[in-house]
Amino acid sequence: MRLVSLIAVVFFASLLTGCSGPSPHRINLSPEVVSAPRLPQSVPVRVDVNYPSLQLKIGTVADRLGNEVPVWVTDNIRNEIQRAATQTLNRMGVVTTSNANAQLTLTIDHLSYNLRSDGIRRELVGNMRVSMQVIDGNRRYNGRFESNRREEIVITPTESRSIEFINALASDALFEAFNDPEFTRFMIAGAR
Repeated sequence: MRLVSLIAVVFFASLLTGCSGPSPHRINLSPEVVSAPRLPQSVPVRVDVNYPSLQLKIGTVADRLGNEVPVWVTDNIRNEIQRAATQTLNRMGVVTTSNANAQLTLTIDHLSYNLRSDGIRRELVGNMRVSMQVIDGNRRYNGRFESNRREEIVITPTESRSIEFINALASDALFEAFNDPEFTRFMIAGAR
């Protein structure tokens, strides 16, 4: 009788913990561009970041029982991307200052992250599109860049795993932008 009671307690406890599901994920962005060309000379720029959608929810994750929770970026997303862009530009040898004549604007056109399942396979799927524009007097540079990531998973991602995935996604998009040969040529030409 005692064994049956113990089994019942363990069973109900596991049901309660299993039903709680994952917690909402809050993502702080700190992308890092691992390599970018060092420019021999460059026009100084001031850096701005736009996030026109203002939508902080970028997707959802769910456990195997279907408990779905939102994934949010913070309302500090513009500053987080601006910090990464400024650090990358400084490593490239570009002076970033608020009183520069040239304006570099990064726009986050799209950011999404979801856990998809077909009943057998489960995978994390992310997409980020950014536009980069530099205006220096009559000269203009425009570029569009996209990063996509897919990763098959076994267990429901934790918040820290989601943070790692989305930062890798953002790092890829910024890598594409700052390694664009047209962008580097534009920056060098402006210093002459």
